[in-house]
Amino acid sequence: MLILKLSIRNLARHLRKSLTIGSLIAIGIAALFIANAVFESTNQGLHSSFVRSVTGDVAISAWTETAYGLFGSEVPIVSDYESIPSIAGFSDMAVRFGEVEGLEAWTPLVSAAAQMRIGGVSYNVPVFGIDPDTYFSVCSDVVVTRGSISGIKTGGVFVNAALAAKIESRLGRPLELGEDVTFSMYSNGSFKVRRGTLSGVHKYPGGTEIMDRLVLADPTIVRGLADYTMGYVSSSANVVESGPVGDLDDLFASAEDVVDSGDSGFSLETLEGALSDNADRDLMVSPDAAAWSFALFRSEEGQERRMRDSLESVAEDNGWSVRVLDWRGAAGTSAQALFAVQGAFYLGMGFIVIGAVLVIMNALVISVLERTAEIGTMRGIGAGAGFIRGMFIAESMSLTIVSAAVGILVGSAVSAYAARVGIRVSNPLLISLFGGELIRPVATVGSALMHLGMATLAGALAWIYPVSLAMRVQPVTAMNGN
Repeated sequence: MLILKLSIRNLARHLRKSLTIGSLIAIGIAALFIANAVFESTNQGLHSSFVRSVTGDVAISAWTETAYGLFGSEVPIVSDYESIPSIAGFSDMAVRFGEVEGLEAWTPLVSAAAQMRIGGVSYNVPVFGIDPDTYFSVCSDVVVTRGSISGIKTGGVFVNAALAAKIESRLGRPLELGEDVTFSMYSNGSFKVRRGTLSGVHKYPGGTEIMDRLVLADPTIVRGLADYTMGYVSSSANVVESGPVGDLDDLFASAEDVVDSGDSGFSLETLEGALSDNADRDLMVSPDAAAWSFALFRSEEGQERRMRDSLESVAEDNGWSVRVLDWRGAAGTSAQALFAVQGAFYLGMGFIVIGAVLVIMNALVISVLERTAEIGTMRGIGAGAGFIRGMFIAESMSLTIVSAAVGILVGSAVSAYAARVGIRVSNPLLISLFGGELIRPVATVGSALMHLGMATLAGALAWIYPVSLAMRVQPVTAMNGN
């Protein structure tokens, strides 16, 4: 108790300096607290937007060396679009999905990217081929504003409301249901063109830039774009290695003249007849109705972790060659960019902690130099090293903890006000990053404890050097005024 009284007295004796340092700490903590509240709001907003609108709680994709999200490869490429592989044996897997614990609903999905053209206006868009009977049980926040979703089953296409508004602005007229929609893309060395019919318009409660371009379509259309056809074979399939060839002349060593009997049974009419039979060709290029890129899963309330663990267990037990993705992995770079920025923010917080340690430490060093005579006198009358050390620790911790508490209170008040009125942003990059035009910071107890702990750490580190300096003060030297 005596140590605490002395530390408070010393802080009060140097009130101006204490207030200056305390104010800097409080302002820094308040700014960090508000920024963290903004990120917390964005995390919750993105989670809600993606999980209930696009990705579900968990997704599975084919196991490949390249990581794929719902919107394509996560590896930056400069070549043509790389199609997302289909999940092998999906029909057999679907029978087992009922074994997953904590599962509420699931839906299959085909994903591709293409240039969409309506009425002479073109946009590059991500296209999802969906099963309308199950899709909205997983992505329940998708709102249909025009048309009937059942139209997707018969070659229908649903355009996002934000994209529809842009198209209508460029066309100078409203879009009409039943208009032709053409998709085209270049992949694997060939162009693919598919046609559908505009069947409706949908929207998301809190869209991002990529969600505002998202198109829902008949899965048959998207399978054609993704090259999920009955005749698709891996380029490495059916390759037979032959032995080495020693001499080119050996290839023709046993050659003999062939005498034409004049009646080979082959004629131009036979060739034309064979080429006119398109049944096999049509079968080979027809879409594979069982091919899907992903399966999206929605968990029961609060069962996300349990469902994912169970899904991974079922996949392992059955030998499925799949990758299990959480919602961030399924959303890909469209959501992960925010977490990269947030990681940079926390790294910056670390540098701020270091700066706070240096500021407090320098202030305590000056305090030691100013109080050399006092410290020497205390040591001369019997004050031990533990007493001197405890006094400076108490000063450092009192200053930082009280200042941090004030900063947290100020940050909480500002965050509460900002949450009530909302922070509106208009920059497209910020809208995409933060998941919407209106940001409402969320202050949490966890954030308050984290910032208080960070300030406590700064205070705990700041006293080390000043205390070691104080321990070097000799009573005789101090009392001589040196």
